[in-house]
Amino acid sequence: MLDKVLRYLRGVSSGRGTEGIDRSNDAEFVLVLGRLPMLILSRNPQGWTMRYTEAFKKQSRIAPLVPFPDVNKIYRSPELWPFFSVRIPSIARPEVQRTVREEHLDYDDVAAMLRRFGRKSIADPFELRPTAHSNELIGAS
Repeated sequence: MLDKVLRYLRGVSSGRGTEGIDRSNDAEFVLVLGRLPMLILSRNPQGWTMRYTEAFKKQSRIAPLVPFPDVNKIYRSPELWPFFSVRIPSIARPEVQRTVREEHLDYDDVAAMLRRFGRKSIADPFELRPTAHSNELIGAS
């Protein structure tokens, strides 16, 4: 049920109707606060995954994000969580239409839109950086 709601919201916010589509390819991002890598956001054929970094787990000054309270959990969703999707501006905005057209982007490739528009947000102090090499941040080998 939540999946349908998220697709609906993506479609409405995009100006493309009531159903959003996500044609994303594999992608990986790191959410950073200052110099602290907080979490890794990944996209693969099964959907989106989010997990906190080892660096974040070892510190005690900054609390986990409210929508993701368990620092030891791997969060999974077929749709991008609203916390991240708000970073993608509506295609109804003329300047976004122009950028998408000029850069030959696919607005339905959510990961590409996040990569292009999502680095900074006026809604929060975090920076979302595309990365291909974040295994050292999450403690994977």
